[in-house]
Amino acid sequence: MYDVITVGSATVDVFAKTHFSELIKIIDPKGETDLLAFPSGTKILIDDLEFTTGGSGTNTAVAFSRLGHKAAFLGKLGQGTNSEFIHKNLVKEKIQLLCAHGEGNAGYSIILDTLDHDRTILAYKGINDELKVKDVPFKKLKTKWFYFGAMMGESFNTLEKLAEFAQKKKIKIAFNPSTYLAEKGKSYLKNILSRTELLVLGA
Repeated sequence: MYDVITVGSATVDVFAKTHFSELIKIIDPKGETDLLAFPSGTKILIDDLEFTTGGSGTNTAVAFSRLGHKAAFLGKLGQGTNSEFIHKNLVKEKIQLLCAHGEGNAGYSIILDTLDHDRTILAYKGINDELKVKDVPFKKLKTKWFYFGAMMGESFNTLEKLAEFAQKKKIKIAFNPSTYLAEKGKSYLKNILSRTELLVLGA
């Protein structure tokens, strides 16, 4: 029995730190917008480059494990070195892997981290959007809680099926839809929201 199974994305995060940037403020009738600007058509030197694992599913699994909970991760990994990197880091963090593997690339994010730490993220979802119902090892999903991160595409349909499964098995759900999923509205999310015990609102 797990304390929590996290369901969400798994990525390799690359932090590219540079001080060659400017913050531009645009004011229009809708309000103020801050834009991060880099010189066009130039080669920008990077001060430091850091590779870590990231993603809604893996980040929360690591957090729960470090807090002493028995945690497992359910998501989809691809082939190649990036998926191997994620896999090894999760094992190192004592997280049980219930994830599926498929033909494709793991998620990848490039975080532009400036001198003032005004971060802009370039996110590639990759195989994270391809978690199918048939990929889920339902017999192994013995847990007190599910933590659902934001999932898109085929993976969102699978998330809905997992919500139905949770209701039948009396498993509690914590759901963090993230901004881009929350913007789709409550009618789009109703099958999950109606079964959610704890709603986490944040980026």
